[in-house]
Amino acid sequence: MASAQKKLDLHSDNNEILLNPRLPQEDFEALHSLALSIQNERKLKGHVWIATSGSTADSAARTKLVALSKKALMSSASAVNLHLQSTSQDVWAQVLPHFHVGGLGIEVRAELAGAKVISALKDGRWDAHHYYSILKSEKCTLSALVPTQVYDLVAHSYQAPSTLRAIVVGGGAFEVELFKKARSLGWPVLPSYGMTETASQIATANLDSLKSDEFPDMGLLSHATARTNENGYLEVQADSLFTCYAQNTQGGTRSWDPKVEGWFTTEDRGQVLDGVLHVQGRSKDYIKIGGEGTNVAHLRSVLENCALALNPSFPLKVTLLDMPSERLGSEIHIVSLLSEAETDNIVKAYSDKVLPFEKPRRVHYVKNIPRSDLGKILWAQLRSLL
Repeated sequence: MASAQKKLDLHSDNNEILLNPRLPQEDFEALHSLALSIQNERKLKGHVWIATSGSTADSAARTKLVALSKKALMSSASAVNLHLQSTSQDVWAQVLPHFHVGGLGIEVRAELAGAKVISALKDGRWDAHHYYSILKSEKCTLSALVPTQVYDLVAHSYQAPSTLRAIVVGGGAFEVELFKKARSLGWPVLPSYGMTETASQIATANLDSLKSDEFPDMGLLSHATARTNENGYLEVQADSLFTCYAQNTQGGTRSWDPKVEGWFTTEDRGQVLDGVLHVQGRSKDYIKIGGEGTNVAHLRSVLENCALALNPSFPLKVTLLDMPSERLGSEIHIVSLLSEAETDNIVKAYSDKVLPFEKPRRVHYVKNIPRSDLGKILWAQLRSLL
């Protein structure tokens, strides 16, 4: 088993299992045993097991694992290096976990380019001030962040260091207003789209987009193609595609490969126009309220932008989700860490921008909004709190 400090041997036939060391021991062991069982069953060689984000899994032990070949990881890394024009002169500031495809991807890119990687975590955890000080002291040129981390930098009004060439932003929706605030502070942020199944990003804004403050297009990288199927879902074909899934279920261990003729159907709706990816949201985000259709991800974006307009730190302290309703089928609820007065201001601003049926019908005040190591909200855990 590979630890968080162990460097991945890209050219060996050994398999590696990269799991979050902070998982409860029982869950860690269940996932580790799953990976061992399936790699033996499928006779896998030269693969790395990585867990998906697990934001909807009902328990950590039932999180889906993804088997990525080392060739897939190197294909992705080569394409990203080409896109970012990365060389041995670059210095990556690393704050994404080794056990996540975003963090591992940085390490592989750096190895292929001969670039340097500097850990910018504080005691193994994200800290905006520490990250900022590392960027300056180490003269970092490249980095990768999730939107939550960009929020923190904007909330502190940090001005980007002049040595920084680009920051790839992925792992969640990157709101336009947050993008504009980051760019106004000089941060060279490049929106991207990717997933564990593709060994990181497959579409990213280009470096020329940094000459403008307009939200940029995400062009497909050299190793990937995409299309929309008849149901409106994005399908991806890439040299970096995963080999198979593995999961613990009530019926025992399971592994499967969902690709059809080399194409992987994602859970995202979207379009591909002239090599540019336009993502419209996940299928699970489309719900009906009293017979009217809406997109929860879009509503969440509206709420976050309203919160951001009031205070840069507020978007991390309030969210919304759909809850079952006997009368309407589904209804919108707000979840807040803020005071009643602060929440009321955000809800009022939000309600002015949405249709009547999309307005919140209840506000929950909680002490904690559970998040993953990458800042993604763990929706199953949040629902259990309510």
